[in-house]
Amino acid sequence: MGKGMLRTPKKIVVLLVLLPVALFSLSIPILERQYSLYLLNHKMDEVSQFLDTRSTALNDMMLQQAEQLRFDCSDDDMSLMRNPNYYNKFVRIIGIIGADGKTCSTVGMSPVESELEGVRIPATGFYMSTTPEYEHSESELLVSYRHNGNTVYWVLYGGWGQDILKTPCLDCFFMTFKFLDSSLEHMKIKRGDPDIAKQASRISIAIQSSDTQIISQITLSAGDKLHHYALRQLIIWGIPLSLILGIMIGIGYFMLRNYRNSIEGLIEVAIRDNEFVPFYQPIVDSRDGRIVGFEVLLRWQRGNEWVAPSQFIQVAETTGLIIPITEQLLKKVLGDMTRLNMEQWVSINLVAEHVETEILFNLLERLNWPRPRQIQFEITERVPIKNLHFADAMIQRLTQHGYQFKIDDFGTGYGGFSYLQKLQIDSIKIDKMFIDTIETTDVKRNILDSIIASARETDIEVIAEGVETQKQVEYLTQRGVYLIQGFVYFKPMPLAQVLQHLKSPIGSESA
Repeated sequence: MGKGMLRTPKKIVVLLVLLPVALFSLSIPILERQYSLYLLNHKMDEVSQFLDTRSTALNDMMLQQAEQLRFDCSDDDMSLMRNPNYYNKFVRIIGIIGADGKTCSTVGMSPVESELEGVRIPATGFYMSTTPEYEHSESELLVSYRHNGNTVYWVLYGGWGQDILKTPCLDCFFMTFKFLDSSLEHMKIKRGDPDIAKQASRISIAIQSSDTQIISQITLSAGDKLHHYALRQLIIWGIPLSLILGIMIGIGYFMLRNYRNSIEGLIEVAIRDNEFVPFYQPIVDSRDGRIVGFEVLLRWQRGNEWVAPSQFIQVAETTGLIIPITEQLLKKVLGDMTRLNMEQWVSINLVAEHVETEILFNLLERLNWPRPRQIQFEITERVPIKNLHFADAMIQRLTQHGYQFKIDDFGTGYGGFSYLQKLQIDSIKIDKMFIDTIETTDVKRNILDSIIASARETDIEVIAEGVETQKQVEYLTQRGVYLIQGFVYFKPMPLAQVLQHLKSPIGSESA
């Protein structure tokens, strides 16, 4: 069984590591299409950004240049046409056709020798047309400006489309630029792989623009090659990333498992599984041997094993887990008390938080103020109460409902006699370290005597805990301390043993 339990987490880790990879593999068809659409939209954004940049750069530049030309192909005209401010990356050729028949361009003789045809752009002196399209070549956009019979024209660089469309993969896109006016159908410009338009896997998007006051449309399409590229990228990046995610999940599982196996994690599991149980240590009146009450001591039964209180009490207190534990314990004690004698009280340990907040008050209120004359509470002095004013008010509210309060471990911690002065306390429990000084020369024995004397003067009930010998009982009796808790009479025990002792003479099974 042990080996099987060791193998099981390994199997779980392997499954957790592989789970993201499996989920990723199953979702590849959906992811591939979404990624392809993302790449298509991203490419359209690049196209739009280029056209916006080109439009901004050319609009003012063309008019400024046209207004400065003499249209005589002089050195001044040639210098102006070749000026870097005008002859830039967006323009391939600038040329002049003069009214007198002279022609020239940035490449020498003008490749255009006659009047240019084109579509007039409304409210401007500009015209737009395309260069002729020949086999194995692509037409380019041509813009011209006419004034007094003179014409200046600009052949815009047409390779920009291919430059943009070649990434992230070659022949992955097909772009068409056209005017929506059917009479301008001949001015359509195409870039990329035209076979894409025929493919069943084709995906397309289109945008419209009216920057030139003539509505145009750009359509961008992608097909098999972009789908293949997207699939490759998903596999190249997706498999390792999903594997890394799986490894992180596996590590997280191990960390969580280790945490659950840590004492804090195990306490949380124990609370969930209701593993904490009450043990009862009787408190005996040494004058007649009667059991007058019990202190409830927390015990943890984990499977068939008992966890030592020293291994979990402090952790439970420092992490706040003692609060839900105490609630569980109180409910179990209430069930047990139906089998005890009505005159016997039960004392339950608290931490400072129980009285520094309304936690205990709210709990008892929810339980409809159970057994106020039988249930008592012990506040340990080892952990200080920081808000004594609030604690005093809370204890007073609870004592009004009939509950009594003790100071546990008296003399060992922070509160001391200030608790007796500021809190409504009914009794104190002298810690074992003072009881152990009886019949010794330890100076703490003087403290023991002082505690007893002070309690008697203030009419505070005293309980001695950790009493182990009859000599100690006699010493305490001589000083008026009769309520004894310790191994001299009884060890802490589950309820079943308590009930047996209640039927037997005192001390018949004492330690």
